[in-house]
Amino acid sequence: MKIAIQKGKIVSIINFMYEEVTVVRKQSRMRRAFIDLLKEKQEAYNKERTLILEENAQKDEKGKAIVKSNGDYDIVDTVAFYMDLKELNEEEIFIEGSDHREMLRTVKVMLRKLEDREYGGLKSEIYDYLCDQFELDEEETTAPEGGEK
Repeated sequence: MKIAIQKGKIVSIINFMYEEVTVVRKQSRMRRAFIDLLKEKQEAYNKERTLILEENAQKDEKGKAIVKSNGDYDIVDTVAFYMDLKELNEEEIFIEGSDHREMLRTVKVMLRKLEDREYGGLKSEIYDYLCDQFELDEEETTAPEGGEK
């Protein structure tokens, strides 16, 4: 199994998993592993975002990005900055492989259990996005390990 997640949605997915998914035992451990993995990806995203800020900021005489007193960068070209940021947000991270197979299967089961809940706003958008990424609407094409379909 392999899933792709847009970098700009990582924080919302982490929040959704914390707020909406109530689990115990193995599912709790797998949710924690999924969230921890997403947090690692978010840290890398934050570094990339800072680089974009620094690249698009006005520079001082030493060539360092100027940061205003309120902590914001002094952006020179906001259009270029927002285009770069939009591109970064739409880039995808991939989670796949044997190391994450059980975690991904378990998260998929957790998401299936949430099918009858009603969501609104951002929660609805994130749930639908996760369903698409985990392909919940598609039929299983292979039998589970050790059993028949």
